[in-house]
Amino acid sequence: MKRLAIIILAVLLCGTAVFTSVHNTPPDSTEEGPEMIHYADISGDYLFIQNLSETSRMFSSLQNYLGNDSIQIQTSVPDGAVTYAESIWDPVKAAELSGGPIYCVEAWDIYKNGAFQKTSYLAGRA
Repeated sequence: MKRLAIIILAVLLCGTAVFTSVHNTPPDSTEEGPEMIHYADISGDYLFIQNLSETSRMFSSLQNYLGNDSIQIQTSVPDGAVTYAESIWDPVKAAELSGGPIYCVEAWDIYKNGAFQKTSYLAGRA
């Protein structure tokens, strides 16, 4: 579901929906680094890179906004939990989400044909 939300953001950004390939980093990788998703379609070559520093900033700003250290926030959005996907991070909108007791946040940088397009912010509750 998370990949679908990221790809939908690209479709909205570039107006295309015909995919020719999708690849991501192997889950069994021993290195801790950002997840990457690559795909190409008729309009170009897309690369999504998880932005770990923006994800950390999202975590901190949401925690500060909520003002309650007992609230759980995780730095990955599980499948089925995406309810907020924007190009601007707003902890107020994330705090207003309905769902389970755990807040989830994640940021992705979008590149098209090697050029940076924007950072997309995902948030949800699980």
